[in-house]
Amino acid sequence: MDSDQNLCLGIDLGTTSVKISIIDTATKDQVFTTTEATNAYISSNDGIQGAEQSILLIMDAICACILRATDKTRSNIGCIAVSGQMHGVVLWNSEGKTPLSNTLDLASFTSNLYTWEDRRATTQFLLSLPKPDSHQPISAGFGNVTLFWLARNEPELLVKYDTAGGVMDYLTTLLCGLDKPVMSNQIACSWGYFNCQTGTWNLNILKDNGFPVHLLPVTVAGGSKVGELCADWFGIRRGTPVLSGLGDLQSSFMAASKLPNDAVMNISTSSQIGFRIDCPGFSPPKQDVPAPVSYFPYFDNGYLAVAASLNGGNILKAFVRMLQQWVGTLGLTIHEESIWLKLTEIASYPEIAEEFSRPVIHPFLYGERYNPNLTASISGMREENSTLECIFHALCNGLVANLHQMMPLSLLIESGVERVVLTGSVISRQPHVMTCVKRTYSPLPVMLEIGAEASYGAALVAAKYLQVP
Repeated sequence: MDSDQNLCLGIDLGTTSVKISIIDTATKDQVFTTTEATNAYISSNDGIQGAEQSILLIMDAICACILRATDKTRSNIGCIAVSGQMHGVVLWNSEGKTPLSNTLDLASFTSNLYTWEDRRATTQFLLSLPKPDSHQPISAGFGNVTLFWLARNEPELLVKYDTAGGVMDYLTTLLCGLDKPVMSNQIACSWGYFNCQTGTWNLNILKDNGFPVHLLPVTVAGGSKVGELCADWFGIRRGTPVLSGLGDLQSSFMAASKLPNDAVMNISTSSQIGFRIDCPGFSPPKQDVPAPVSYFPYFDNGYLAVAASLNGGNILKAFVRMLQQWVGTLGLTIHEESIWLKLTEIASYPEIAEEFSRPVIHPFLYGERYNPNLTASISGMREENSTLECIFHALCNGLVANLHQMMPLSLLIESGVERVVLTGSVISRQPHVMTCVKRTYSPLPVMLEIGAEASYGAALVAAKYLQVP
């Protein structure tokens, strides 16, 4: 690396947007950041059970973000790390090679991205699958579960492609010109049928049950180098190291956690709260079925204990859409942005003082991995507490209460957690959510970490790679 390549690039491929962070390798200060909505959702042949996104639109958003940095900034980038939505899977043909500046050609050899929200693998289908040799039980939306479903229901689709990976693995493969993707253990664990202790796929189990094992990527530890830029990329120099794709969960934790005894709560499209396990030789307990708390590989052979909810900002977005539809049914028009502004305003109004007089919302619109049959409900509703501000307060309260039910205050204290750090778009845009967290997790201190995005965490991982002798 040349001496002037003193910057690191972190890219986060989120569910609804792409964000990049460029930091100074030495000081870790952020010198540039930007975000671009992908608007990538497309209709699925399997209706509302399918959740698919256009790879072209995601890659276009990446290019748009990169081009906003100055030529000088791009030329000074010395390492690239990519994080992204976990569990999802994209398929492609390894013979397809195209520069990322020409995204239109990608469609000829790439499938849609099947996201973590995909629900075509029903409970009945999951029961038909073999048990994994892994501490991580399988669930709908996991990469290998989706591939199992495609193999059994749409085998004609799979014959078009010879490899698969997460969306971040797809990007690193294109950037480095690799013949086979290289996936970090962080993403492999979130796909299912991966043994974190041995660092290997459950190949025999998968083969014996008709799984297309030839599609599986090579696996490495999170933060490992997978290759180098095979060509200049918008001024980022050929030969720049590229690291294995990271989980947005781990990258967000890296960005937000400044002290070893921090718990981090992130509420974006979905929501999570977790803490680091610093026990040498820790082996996560094996779970036959999904539980509220799961264990994911972190860095340096560590783990995160995480309560990962499928319900987060997507619940608030669904509420906004519902309001918009109701108003439309009445023959009126209101823009989505206007609804968001009003909700943020009324969320600052005082809540009903007596807690027992407030409505209670259980926001399980998308179920949970540990119980896919959970549904949303509201109780305790009366005429005097049926105003929009009361309902929105209850919705925010419900999101935090759900995380607390999955990972209660008592568990944090028993595990040595000393404070809760908040991150994510919902936290930054809806101050009432922070109020709910402070009330729920008292007496632990609660603080907001500004700029603790997954893209920044990925950039920190890249900086750490460059600074290792």
